[in-house]
Amino acid sequence: MSDRTFRAGDRLWLRGQQVTFVEYHRYAAHRIETALIRRNNETEARVVAAWKLARDRSESLERAKAIPVS
Repeated sequence: MSDRTFRAGDRLWLRGQQVTFVEYHRYAAHRIETALIRRNNETEARVVAAWKLARDRSESLERAKAIPVS
């Protein structure tokens, strides 16, 4: 798990938009940590790379432009 730990219901930022964190998932075959998130007014959750989530808007915009380290 990453050094950033989120809990169900946390309000986070993804690419400059606020989202609600649902839970973590890890895909062993690819060693990618993902998170389930829900955007405002949506009933279905989306899967995103966990490293893209941030606690504030400006950090989320920086992460949106970042290239992940493999």
